[in-house]
Parts: sequence; C-alpha cells; structure tokens
Amino acid sequence: VFRGRGIPSQEVEWGKFSMLEAELRLLANALLDDPSNQRFVLLSESCIPLFNFTTIYSYLTNSTQTYVQSYDLVGPTGRGRYKSQLGPTVTVRQWRKGSQWFELDRDMAAQVISDQAYFLLFKRACK
Repeated sequence: VFRGRGIPSQEVEWGKFSMLEAELRLLANALLDDPSNQRFVLLSESCIPLFNFTTIYSYLTNSTQTYVQSYDLVGPTGRGRYKSQLGPTVTVRQWRKGSQWFELDRDMAAQVISDQAYFLLFKRACK
C-alpha cells in the first residue's frame, strides 16, 4: 500500500512553523496522490483507536462533519500568543487556540492546501 509513496524528509522543530509546513506537505501529498482519498486524519502517536479500523473507516466515510479544534482561551497560552503582525487580517478577538490534530473531508483539505494568504501571514508572524 505504501510502496513508492514516501515524502522527502525535511527538518521539523516541535512548536515551530516547520510543523505546519510538514503537515501541509502530508495533506497535499495525500490529496493529490489518490483522488479516491476522501478523508484526511492527522493524529498523534499517542492516540489509541477505541474501535477497529473497519468501524472507524465506516464512521469517517459516512460522516458529513469535519473536526478542527478551536476555542478562545484568555491568558498567556491562548490570547497571549497573539502576534500583532497578524492584524488587521486576524484580530485578537478572532485568535483561537486548538490542537494540531484534525479530520477533514476532501473539500476542506483542498481549501487548506490552496490557501496562500493566511499561510504567508502566519509564516511571517509566527517564526
């Protein structure tokens, strides 16, 4: 299944913008590699499935939902991480915190990959 589907490695630092770039490379490769890929899931190495593969696959392929965690967190680990260079495109009131783990359908994955405005804005502001 995975033969010939490697993605060239690049150095990544935890908590740095290079993590986002790596995740976008993974997502783009999965999106472009096979048009039948309809769901894209990024989980941590410590996530343990509660159900078998068939059950999870069925749930994801029959779902009309996507999952991206986003919440407002007042304090240094939430709003305190806002960078003024993001304004006026992203205001402190719009700033959110969330896990990097996600589950996207094909349409949302394509939107994420095709974005340039926010990618460049965050790349400049969040080094």
